Amino acid sequence: MRRILFSKLARIVGLTLVLVWQATAQPSAREAVLTAMRDRPNDPWPRGRGHVVLALPGSREEDKAYYEPGGGFSPAFATFGVSLWITDAQGNIQATSDSIPLDEVRQTLVWTDPKTIPGIQTETPLYRLLWSSAGAGRWRLQLQSRTRDHVALVVRSVGPAGGALESLAWDGQRLLIDQRWTLTPSPRVSQVQLGPERVWRPPQGQNSGQGWSSDNGWGFARFALPGTGQWEFLLQDTRSPSVPALAYGRVRSGVELQVPDPAFAPCLDAQVAHLMMGLVGKETRPGEPNNYPLNWLRDDSYVLVALARAGQLALARQLCVPFAEHDFFGGFGAEADAPGLALWALGELAAPHRDAQFDRWLWPHVQRKAQLLEAMLATPRPLREPFAGPVVPAYRSRPDLDLVCEAATNGLIQGRMDWQRPVLFVNAVGYRGLLEAAAVADRLHQTTAASRWRARAASLRTAWSRALPAPRQENERTYIAGLYPTWVVSDPAAYGWKLQGFWDDTHDQFDQPKTPPLWPYFTLAEAHQWLGLRQPERAWGTLRWFWEHQASPGLYTWGEGQGEENSFGRWERLARGWVKPPNVTPHYWAAAEMILLQLDMLAYVDESNLEPVLVIGAGVPRAWLDHPLTVAGVGTRLGVVDWRWQDGHLGVTVHGHSCPVRLGSGFAPGTPMAIRFEPHAL
Repeated sequence: MRRILFSKLARIVGLTLVLVWQATAQPSAREAVLTAMRDRPNDPWPRGRGHVVLALPGSREEDKAYYEPGGGFSPAFATFGVSLWITDAQGNIQATSDSIPLDEVRQTLVWTDPKTIPGIQTETPLYRLLWSSAGAGRWRLQLQSRTRDHVALVVRSVGPAGGALESLAWDGQRLLIDQRWTLTPSPRVSQVQLGPERVWRPPQGQNSGQGWSSDNGWGFARFALPGTGQWEFLLQDTRSPSVPALAYGRVRSGVELQVPDPAFAPCLDAQVAHLMMGLVGKETRPGEPNNYPLNWLRDDSYVLVALARAGQLALARQLCVPFAEHDFFGGFGAEADAPGLALWALGELAAPHRDAQFDRWLWPHVQRKAQLLEAMLATPRPLREPFAGPVVPAYRSRPDLDLVCEAATNGLIQGRMDWQRPVLFVNAVGYRGLLEAAAVADRLHQTTAASRWRARAASLRTAWSRALPAPRQENERTYIAGLYPTWVVSDPAAYGWKLQGFWDDTHDQFDQPKTPPLWPYFTLAEAHQWLGLRQPERAWGTLRWFWEHQASPGLYTWGEGQGEENSFGRWERLARGWVKPPNVTPHYWAAAEMILLQLDMLAYVDESNLEPVLVIGAGVPRAWLDHPLTVAGVGTRLGVVDWRWQDGHLGVTVHGHSCPVRLGSGFAPGTPMAIRFEPHAL
């Protein structure tokens, strides 16, 4: 009885403490902003859409800078916002960098230094600006006014990734923000106003030596920039910057292109830059790093392969260690597609060079993952496995986080993925994984293992083909992996018929998506299947739709889902910005799929039969052939491919392994072609 009474008393005390905590707890950063927006509906507020990460590859989540269309900027996560205001002579706000309509904003990534990250150049009818990196913890704003109205640069709590401001001080030459950041204008600005928000009066006269502090976080500094002119602002973190450990070259694609489409090369460069700027330490991220503060095997397998194929193989190898050493990791726990996707990604990194040292390092991990696939294909009962890393908070209490699959049925893995059972997707990537394991085994002369895994893959392919027509196997994930990247399809006509039905369900009579895709990586991967079916016009239609529907126009980014998919709550708790997120953007699986689609339009390896075939120009439109074309540095599993089209002749160089070569459908039959194979230098 005494124990029962003590237990009841403990529960009462615990409940009381929770209620007291709830009554005294401070509102989250998001709640503070939403409350202020309700209280001050006529004040300017951040745009809150289309933000883009600017950061050194490998930098910490908290060191990532954020930009929003029009020029809004935060130099690090949960810091403050910088924006531009246009006012009349009386100080009344006419427009801000957050309110200018998107159709009046022109944006582009620019590389002022080939060895650093890109900057973002923004042009509007009222001003032109460029935000660029000046080194770790240093940012430069170059601004040119185009209006005779009054222009002001404003520092305030809210921004793309703002945070509570505690203090501001102006000494006549520079602004000190929260005893940490300095903002130095050039030429010198004489009219500077500091104070609490709500007091938007225009500054008068010389305001040097001002200071402001508060515990509510709502302060601002406004620099008056009279007339048309040019200014430069240097924003610097006075703390010792964290230097990323990653080794990398230029932060863009390593593929050199001369093609007539003005968007093709800039899109490819942008995707690689976005992927690299999203890296944290020596880890990949599936999407914007403060929404997704974790490595996720599925999404990031595509990221690894995309980086490797776009000329960043050395970087991809630095990032691949967790994919080898851990069998399951990601926000949903132990998922059944993990071993196959990891083997695919690791195989793509290993195959071009056939580096014996890399293969020997991989071998124990390849064995373990291939044996996992064999166990999944034979298990008579549910199979559970441990997983590494964090789980999305919303799912931490689920009892099936370690459930990989149920009992195998009809020769197929009955695996869990995305809290669903997309049997054909899981088995397609399992098939690919077994073949990749066999390829590594062949190179290491492990002939018995290679033969066993290749035979197991053949049986799995047969079982997959038998299951394809079954209505119960319908799942959109079936249409993202049948040809690319797994080549599990043995009957392209049957797969094409199924794919056409799915296309008809999701597209209108103009071949446009009926609704904007929530999962852009699925839509891009589906387009990739059409390329494999030798119908590149479908792939091009999808590509152009994405170019016309960018999350941040001109910067080639796209968002995932509705609202905050799989959030860890960092934006809600810490940041005074992104308070009504429409989606997660940038999304790096989407960027990876875009890279892989574009590259395969130029050169890819068809592995539908035993002997691989190099396909040149599968996505090259006939209209391109009226121009000279140069493509250099496309990574494939056979090696790096260069090709050049000039005066009706095609020259192809493969820095790697010999194989048959086929031309895409845009080339006329009998097109003259000179092919040269050169050994790949390690």
